[in-house]
Amino acid sequence: MEAQLTNKTVRQYIDAVSDQYYPMTGPVIALMAAHAAALAEACMQLSLDHQVDKLDWQDVTGRIGQMAHLKDTLVEWSNQDISTGRIDDALAAVNGYHLALCDYSTEIARLSTQAVQILHDFRPLTYQAVAGDLEIVVYLLAGTAQAALRLLADNVAAESASDAVQKYQAVMVDLTSQLAQLASAQPG
Repeated sequence: MEAQLTNKTVRQYIDAVSDQYYPMTGPVIALMAAHAAALAEACMQLSLDHQVDKLDWQDVTGRIGQMAHLKDTLVEWSNQDISTGRIDDALAAVNGYHLALCDYSTEIARLSTQAVQILHDFRPLTYQAVAGDLEIVVYLLAGTAQAALRLLADNVAAESASDAVQKYQAVMVDLTSQLAQLASAQPG
């Protein structure tokens, strides 16, 4: 597989995912989150463009910059190939394969949750015409965070080192709690 999946067209990327002999769950979740972050960035920029006289330009451009950074970071994560399925389980255990997968899914969950938090804080500044789109993005990013947490749970179940299991279980509890708090604050 090529190192830079995101250099492909959408069709080529989809075909590359379906043609692999192992599931590319992590990269797919990361790219879904990157797409959602791109839409969030657009909604934030449109909010600024249509309310430039009402909003603090420096504050809003800083927030847009944060979202753009998250988007770019998620794209980079989607390009990482941890070679799932390419090594047998015995070799994988020796090389910390499952721990690498745990780290990967943890980072995607954190980045997605961070993006949800940024959008939660941005809500009062949202231009009315894109408010619905922004809410959809919140759901998309919360979904990618939850999907990454599910992937983390699956990878933790495959890990035998109790220290690692405890570490990642604490991460799952923390991120699940953050997502629950953000979900409870969503508008009706």
